[in-house]
Amino acid sequence: MAIQQYEFQTFPNSTNMDVRLYYCGTENCVSGHTVGPVVRDYYKIHYIHSGKGVLRTGGKTYHLRRGQGFLVTPGLLTFYRADEEDPWTYSWVAFTGLQVEYYLKRSHLSQEQPVFETDQDEHIQNCFMEMFKATEQGLNKELKLLGAFYSFLSVILDADSALAASENVQGHYVEQAMELIEQHYADNLTIEEVASRLKLNRKYLSKIFKDTVGVTPQQYSLQYRMNRACELLRNPLLSVAQVAEEIGYRDPLLFSRMFKRIMKMPPSQFRKQTESGQH
Repeated sequence: MAIQQYEFQTFPNSTNMDVRLYYCGTENCVSGHTVGPVVRDYYKIHYIHSGKGVLRTGGKTYHLRRGQGFLVTPGLLTFYRADEEDPWTYSWVAFTGLQVEYYLKRSHLSQEQPVFETDQDEHIQNCFMEMFKATEQGLNKELKLLGAFYSFLSVILDADSALAASENVQGHYVEQAMELIEQHYADNLTIEEVASRLKLNRKYLSKIFKDTVGVTPQQYSLQYRMNRACELLRNPLLSVAQVAEEIGYRDPLLFSRMFKRIMKMPPSQFRKQTESGQH
């Protein structure tokens, strides 16, 4: 059984919290090779290059083959096994991040629908090869890794283009809402104001936003602001109060409470860990 796994280093100076890559790998499985039952605390996507196997997750069983792939969802008990006569060869990539649920929603992958199918085998193989090679690169390895990973995701997004087309109008509204939130994150723009600018009902916008992105517009706005705060806290010339003001909080204490709620630590601790290279 040939296994190659490439661990991704933590990038202490990275400001990208949208996607965090953990590791990737490839394996030519022996007959009946099993994984699990196991529960992960991150997402993991497998793509099958050849052979067959069985996936059990979410109380369902899937018989999979070459050209298909599957999603392992965090917190969900998962088991998979290579076929006895025609065991699969597959590659995988493990990841998490603030934007992951949005990307997976767009690809129509979820714990209820963990399987995808594509005819872009050569392209996907190239994406994994680029990820493998990027682990050996120098200063630009993070960008190369992310580039290969996003290219891989784009194939999965294209795998269900018919369904994506039927949701195109709603997706357009959601993308416009996200742009408004990101452009005016420091202006305390309310969801009512976002809906009004798009000429939509507030409840309708909230529903299609949650259905598409996986979080409410309010949650997305808060996550985006705290993501921006993390970037600013890496600048030692800015005080915590200045960072709070930059992202639209007039009250530094309120900012600190909200930051701790999202990041699980106060801004001062985040800054110390960043300075020591631990975050």
